[in-house]
Order: sequence, then C-alpha cells, then structure tokens
Amino acid sequence: MKKNKISIEIHSLIKDIVKNIWVVILCALIGSMGFSIFDYMTYEPAYTSSATLSVLNGTTNTASYSTYTVSAEQANVLVNIFTEPMIKEYAAEYLDEDSFDGNISATVLEQTNFIELKVTSDHPEKAYRLLNAVIKTHHKVSHKIFRNAGLTVIKMPTVPTGPSNIASDSDRKIVVTAFATVAFALIVVFSVMRNTVKKEKDFEDNIDSKLIGTIAHEDKRMTLNDIWKKKKKGLLIHNNAYISLRFTESFHKIAARLEHEKSRTDSKVFAITSVAENEGKSTCAANLAISLADRGHKVLLIDLDFKKPAIFKIFDEETSRNDNLSYLLSKETPLENFVFGRYKKTSLYLAINTKANPSYYKFIREGNIENLIKTLRPDYDYILIDTAPLSLDSAVTDIIGMVDKTVLVIRTDSVSINAINDSISTISKISANLVGCILNDVHMKMLPFSITGNDESNGYSRYGYGRYSGYGYYGHYIHHKHGSKKEEAVK
Repeated sequence: MKKNKISIEIHSLIKDIVKNIWVVILCALIGSMGFSIFDYMTYEPAYTSSATLSVLNGTTNTASYSTYTVSAEQANVLVNIFTEPMIKEYAAEYLDEDSFDGNISATVLEQTNFIELKVTSDHPEKAYRLLNAVIKTHHKVSHKIFRNAGLTVIKMPTVPTGPSNIASDSDRKIVVTAFATVAFALIVVFSVMRNTVKKEKDFEDNIDSKLIGTIAHEDKRMTLNDIWKKKKKGLLIHNNAYISLRFTESFHKIAARLEHEKSRTDSKVFAITSVAENEGKSTCAANLAISLADRGHKVLLIDLDFKKPAIFKIFDEETSRNDNLSYLLSKETPLENFVFGRYKKTSLYLAINTKANPSYYKFIREGNIENLIKTLRPDYDYILIDTAPLSLDSAVTDIIGMVDKTVLVIRTDSVSINAINDSISTISKISANLVGCILNDVHMKMLPFSITGNDESNGYSRYGYGRYSGYGYYGHYIHHKHGSKKEEAVK
C-alpha cells in the first residue's frame, strides 16, 4: 500500500472555509460573550480624579524661553515625587486616615511644564478627597528637592462621574479576533490534513489502482439568477448545449478505455460502483452509457441500486408495471412483456426502477439477476450496471461477481483514502476484475463559484441519499419493447 501524503488543493480549501464559516462566526461570538462574562465576574469599578499642575521657576517673575526650559526640566524631576510613599503618608495624615487607599500617577505633558496628576480609588468621592490631600501636602516633599520651584493648580480636581476602568472596545476586538483566527486556522488545518483524494496527484501517490479517467468539474448552475432560484442544469451529455466540452470529453475518453478493454478481454458487462454515497456514480454510469451509444454501440443501462435508485431521476422518467425492473426480476412481468426504455433516438436502452425494494436480496440469492444478465448479454454491445455504494450494501459484492469488469467512481475530497483502498482490495478479492477508477469532480481551473460538485453532492432525500433536488429536464426517452427480430424474448 502506498504511503498517504498531505495534500493542499485550493478548491477543497475554499469549500471547507465557505462551508464552515459559521464556525468562525460562532467562535467570534463565543469570544465576545466570554469576554463579557469574564469582565462581569472579575470587574471591580475604579474611579479616577485628575488635576493639572504647572511648574514655575520661583527665581524670576518674567516669562522667557530659558525660564520655560528650566520649569520643564523641574517638572520632569518633580513628577517622580508623587510615586514616593512619603506623599501617601502625608496625604493620609492630612485626611486623618490610617492609610492612603488609592493609587497615584503623574505624567508630564509632552513638551510642557505641566504635570497631570491622577488618583484612582474604589469610590469617586474618595478619589477626589485623596487627590485634594495630595495637592495640599505635596510641598512637604517637593520643597526638599527644589526650593525655588512652585506647583500651581491650573485645573482643579473634580469628582469622577463614572468608572475609569471600563473594558475598551479594542480589548474586546482583540479577543474576538483571536477566537475567530484560531477557528479559521483549525478549519485550514483539518482541510489540509483530511486524508482524501483531492486531485490526480493524490490518486497517483495514495491509491492502489490505476486511473482510467477524470471527470472535470461542471457547475450545476449557469447564472447568478440560477443560484438565487436554486435551479440546476441537466448533466447528461447527449445534445446538451449547456454542458462544457471538457466535461463531455471526459466521458468520451473513458468510453474509449472501455472499448479498448472489450477488444482486449471481450468484456462487455461493467458494474459502476462507488465507495460511499454522493460520489456521482449514477451520473457517470448514465453519461458513459450515452457516450458508448453515441459511438454506435447498442448499450443497456441497468439500475441495480435497489436501496436508493437514481437512474430514473437522472433521465426524468417514471415507470409502470411493464417497465419497472423490480417486476421483471420478481417474474411478475415476463421478459417478453417487459419494456426497455429507449433514450430519445439513440441506441441506449434503460432498465430502471423507481422505488427501494427490500426483496432484492432474494433476486440475488435465487439467481434472477445473474440469469437476466446472461440472457441479455448477447443482445447488447455493452451492459452497464449502476450498483449501490459498496459501503452501504454488502450485496454489491455479489453483483460484482456476476459482471465482467468493475469501475470504481471516486469523488474528489469525499471518501478517505483508507476506505478507497479497502474497497479496491475487496473488489480484487472477489474476482480481480477491477478495470480502474474514475476520479470525479476534478477542478481544472479557479472559478468564483466552482466549489460545489457536479453530481449527487447535495444528496437526494426523496429517493434516499440526503437532499437530492433534481437534475432538471433531460428529455424523455422512448419506450422500446423487448421483442424485435434481434431482441426476441428469451423464454
């Protein structure tokens, strides 16, 4: 087994970010809420009263540049006295208090001889009283340093009207940004570390099988209006002007591989399966059948996904008793009366069912499915069988044992590499008939809205796999009864 390697693919990364952006938003909200809760639980209001003092040189009464310079220098020295313990002792003594219950701070206003003096305490009136006491008693210390310097109050202290330690918006923004950044980083890490096949190079490095073709990503919606109205275009390649040439050519190349396989091994019955649901196997089976029919082959597409059939939905067709595969396999409808649907005027015929059938194990156990395949084999150049995903239905392995070859559809960034290799190993142990794998939904270039898949990525709830909402109109097919000269009913 090949060693798994870490892979970075921009479309996968963008898809994960867009898909999980709610996690980033939620974490940002949690950060904001947590900040508020923490602030509420630990918050103790503090009140600050302030005053502005001017330092004047007492040696002269004239104002000059040199006098201002000396005063400014004295202010830079005197500002330090307010942090001395002695100031607090004198102020407490002045108030007849045992201690100074507050904090003093003093700063020199830049390029001035002004000192901004502040006192912070747990009560507004207390802060005001303490600051007044400091102003009244500071000279007991300042005169010991500069006898010729005087401090004049030019802005009197006032009683603070509100707390001075309210949490700022900038602090909240820092916390919110940190939480959102961590969430975003985790999304990126999980996206990069996810052990899936994200591109062809990942397949080559990690998958124990050969790649027989890749299906280019095809946008389901054509315009912004379609996105708004949740409209989807059809993805069948037959005469579809809305499908890109690259998407169509992807299937033609794989069909050519199946032709080569038939010429080499005389294999004409192929099972199309996948590891898990929503990997696009049904659309791949439908388009491969169309491509082979367009190349002049007579093709029969059989839907043997009895748990969650999808082919009828892809071709936009309901069934009756005479064209429902379940009735044929249960022998309620004889083969000579069964109607194979002919898709438009092509050489593609369909054997479909529209509902889950809990009795399909009986069809396998009694050999009804295997006998039907053997009976129809001579009448068609190719028979493609759409099965259920391997991980959802153990009976798929029985069907794989009835066919000539098996094709495994792998959707990019969908199933773990280990699960893919386990499925390949399972197929190989059954009959060693694996032709190879199709890598579906491969992004070839960067487009603004090319981050969604091209098949059942949304699932389909009415018929089983998740939120399937329809493929749109594909064109009805013509019913064809089994009974022409070449298609004589086998008794």
